[in-house]
Formats: sequence, structure tokens, C-alpha cells
Amino acid sequence: MDTKDNNIHAGHRQRMRERVQKLGIENLPDHEILEFLLYPFIPLKDTNAIAHELIEKAGGSLDKVFDSSPALLMSVKNMTRNAALFLTSMPQILKTYQLRKLGEKPMLDTIAHAVDYFRILLSDLTQEKMYLAIVNSKGKLVDKCEIGDSTSQECTLNVKSFIARTTNSGADNIFIAHNHPSGDPSPSMADYDFTRWLVSLCEIMGLKLVDHIVIADEGYYSFNEHGDLKQYKDVYRDYVKFATAMDKFRM
Repeated sequence: MDTKDNNIHAGHRQRMRERVQKLGIENLPDHEILEFLLYPFIPLKDTNAIAHELIEKAGGSLDKVFDSSPALLMSVKNMTRNAALFLTSMPQILKTYQLRKLGEKPMLDTIAHAVDYFRILLSDLTQEKMYLAIVNSKGKLVDKCEIGDSTSQECTLNVKSFIARTTNSGADNIFIAHNHPSGDPSPSMADYDFTRWLVSLCEIMGLKLVDHIVIADEGYYSFNEHGDLKQYKDVYRDYVKFATAMDKFRM
């Protein structure tokens, strides 16, 4: 690239920086946001052209670029490995930022606050995962961990980890949440059966299940808000009341 081209290139980038400062990066079209993000990683090339090609190859939008593999982005001419790694790390960078803003021990004192928290925690996942959040009597998060074993059809609780984590926490109120990568938050029959069983497990252990929340792109489903937890309450107590001695012994 000759001196004249360098001057034109430098002038364009300076004008872009001024636009970002004046308008805010969120008000730029996708290709210009991407062009701007590439400046530190590709200092001597036309990142506008690269940005257009990246968006086309990834499927038409900025978020799909971020969700692509580094190998796909590297197939675009003049892309660098560092640029590809940076762009594909963006979802995790944004998730970490959002979680840090909530604080190390956020308040999950309402269903809405819990939904907001789990929406961040379970965002952008292509496989079902389940999280346990333990809160104190005021709703402040005490502990959280991934607690589910994922399959292609459903997410099931790791019971040993659940018992160990809740027993050692010193708190008695819990949330369970898992995601539906399909986008539809409607519970499956397995989700209903699991929740009914979980309510009984919590009754045995002296825990309060505040909610089981299903997170998806199209919204969320709260078993608490829909009255399911009240319906399942005392299921275990009724079983013990009417079960035979042999049934109790087997348990």
C-alpha cells in the first residue's frame, strides 16, 4: 500500500472513530460495527470489505459472525487469527460483562430478577444445561453451579452434586433453571415429571424450591408463576401417609 493509500485509509478510520464517539456504536449498521471492531487486529487492510464478506459468509448478521467458528472467519481473505478469536469470543465477553454488572452475589428476590439472571447465564447455548442457584432468606445468591447432565432430549439433575451443594450452603431456598435451545420455553412432559419429583426431593431435604425456570429465545416458563409448584406440594408427604410399610422401606 503506497503513502497516498495509507493517508486515505487513516483518514477513513479517523472519521469512523469520530462517528462512533458521536453516534454511539450501537447506532451503526452491522458491517460498520464489525469494520470498527477489526481496526486493532487488521491495521493495514480495508476492514469494510472484510466486514461485508464476514457477514455474508456467517449468514447475514453481526450476531451470526460472533456465533461462528474461528475457522469459518479465517476463510475470509485478509482475516487474521487474532481477529477471528476476538470476534468469536464476543458472546462470552458480553456474558461475563453482564454477570459482573449484577455483582458476585446478586439479589434473586423476585421471579423477574431470577429470570434476568438465568437468561444471562444460559444465553447462547446449543445444548441443554441445568443450573442450581441457592439463595438466603432475603433472596441474595449464596452459591450457584451447573448441576445437570445434558442429553439431546432433556436435562436431568445430578443428585449427588445437588445434595452436597445444598447441604454445605447453609441456605434453604433454591432455584433450578435450564434452557431450551429449540427456542420454545414450553415445558416437556419430562420437565413436568422432573419438577414434581424435585418438589418431593426438596421436601425430604427440608429445602424450599422457589422456582424451576425454563429459559429460551422466545421467552421463559416459570413453574411458580403458573401454579405448578403449589399443585405438587405435599406429594411426598401424601405418599408417605398412604404408602405401605414395605414401600417406605424400599425408599
